Amino acid sequence: MSTVWQLASSGVRAHRGAFAGTAVVLAVAAAVLAVTGVLFESGLRTQSAGDLASGGLLVSLASSYAGTLVVVVVMVVAATVSLALRSRRREFALLRAVGATPAQVRRTVTAEVAVVSLVAAPVGAVAGLFGARLLDPLLVRGGMVAPDFTSTLSPLPVLAAVALIAVTAVPVGRLGAREAARTAPTAALQQSAVEDREVGKGRRLTALALTLGGLGTAFSSLWVPGTTGAATASLSAFLLIGAVALAGPVLVGWIFDRLAQAHPSGGRPATMLAVRNVRGFSRRLTTVVVPLALVVAAATVQTSVNRAITTAAQQELVASVAADLVVTPTEAAATDLTAQVAAVPSVTSAVPLATVPGQLRTDDELDGALAWEATALRVVPAGTTALDPDVVDGSLAGLGAPDTVAVSSDTAFTSGAGLGETLTLRLGEDVVEATVVAVFSRGLGVGSLLTGPATAETHGLPVVADTVLVDLAAGTDAADAAVAIAALGAIAADPETHVATALRSAGGENEIGTALLLLLLAVVAVGAASTLAMTTVARRDELALLHRTGTTRRQLLAMTTVEATITGVTAWVVGTVAVVPAVVGVSAGVLDGPPVVDLVSYGVVSAAVVVFALAATALAARRTTRLATAVV
Repeated sequence: MSTVWQLASSGVRAHRGAFAGTAVVLAVAAAVLAVTGVLFESGLRTQSAGDLASGGLLVSLASSYAGTLVVVVVMVVAATVSLALRSRRREFALLRAVGATPAQVRRTVTAEVAVVSLVAAPVGAVAGLFGARLLDPLLVRGGMVAPDFTSTLSPLPVLAAVALIAVTAVPVGRLGAREAARTAPTAALQQSAVEDREVGKGRRLTALALTLGGLGTAFSSLWVPGTTGAATASLSAFLLIGAVALAGPVLVGWIFDRLAQAHPSGGRPATMLAVRNVRGFSRRLTTVVVPLALVVAAATVQTSVNRAITTAAQQELVASVAADLVVTPTEAAATDLTAQVAAVPSVTSAVPLATVPGQLRTDDELDGALAWEATALRVVPAGTTALDPDVVDGSLAGLGAPDTVAVSSDTAFTSGAGLGETLTLRLGEDVVEATVVAVFSRGLGVGSLLTGPATAETHGLPVVADTVLVDLAAGTDAADAAVAIAALGAIAADPETHVATALRSAGGENEIGTALLLLLLAVVAVGAASTLAMTTVARRDELALLHRTGTTRRQLLAMTTVEATITGVTAWVVGTVAVVPAVVGVSAGVLDGPPVVDLVSYGVVSAAVVVFALAATALAARRTTRLATAVV
């Protein structure tokens, strides 16, 4: 065993250039995982300290972000480690030729990857642990936590991040070593000069399964309601990118074959060489295309899903308010604002709405904070017609009785509690078995749970109106009524204006979402930069051979530039195609209208992918080309 570790240490030192890029990717991935772990642990501890609402929000935020993050980290780490090992196929072949057994090669490579992982991952995880404190101001501005909130720091997020990196990188390294060890030495030496774009039957079948799964998942929002369906549909893009990663050599090779057929053979030498190179090395370039395509897919699906849900919430809330004006109190408003508004001339009705905190039990088999999810119950008068959540089963009139709730179709689906069944809620100090008296469809707009004043008051929760829905007499000028209501210390606006203002005021929550998205993209960008640099540096012998046969240094730089452009554009196309089903599926499930895309984010990321490919390749190619041309 000591011999294996000695060989592993020697291998890491001998290939420190390739492993340096891998180590950076592992460190960044571990840092972002640790940040997510800090958010999750802070949420649990905040709940244990009694702040159920803030703790629940943090746990929900970390949980929703962690799923996408884990998928991205696994794909990026796998691509980086695979590329680092692929460039050493000749070395593995020589080891086999001088008598090394396949088992020895596998053990050596596995130990190398383990060494790099156990060095890089803890460093990155510790940096992420302390860097998580930088998110505290964003959480406070977003209203998710109290002003005196401080993230909880402990070794647990570090240990979890290191464990996840290790169980991702080491098996990938072992699989890569297994492929090299099973190949005969002479065949491996031949493959190091000419790539085989064929993939095994197992990879083909897995890629097909991921493709079918991705297409099926994309439209799961048609039968899975609300945010649950949207979150499920958004995974489609990552499944399709995973299919590309598995079948990439065949797919990318086919694309480059079409490009070579379209390009005339008598063109400029640099362009001709670039087209021929990308056609012959599709397997190598797949490891570059996949991370770049993942950047396009991850950024587009995250921003577009958020926009689709925001747009759907706006549509549903506007449709649910059956009133002329929506009134919200300011600090100067009196406690009996509803009565004062009702007394304003031309006001025919004033319906108060309030919000009370609570917790919903999500798992009967768990104990502690994990079994409860923080939620907010919208308090509405029983049988009101001023708010129309589009009841599809039951009646809001049932909310007049204590311990009753109406649930959104999304909540009914996830909890399994339909009409006449019960939900376990924690209201104040009481655990309540609340009976479902209605199911409604506009959960994104009005909230997931509605209850009546009787339920809140029975359990000691103060019902303070935060919104008043006002109907005006026929012929009344809404602007005059708004001025009269403003004199009472409140703001009155029509439903459309009220909803638009409320969405703009949610900027703090958008800040934390943007920050987490940037962290996610940082993992992908570092992985893409590493693969681009390793791919270019590994071509030193190839560039030297081209130089010996008459290709000038300028032509070599021009060739690598054209290759980078082709690679970047291919990644953009693949990422765009992979994300289209998810965007269409999410929009079809939650929107009443055509699909929505965050065009600004999509345009910026698309341009950045191509520019990034050019810049990263140019930096690595300049030095590599200078060294290659200095050989002669």
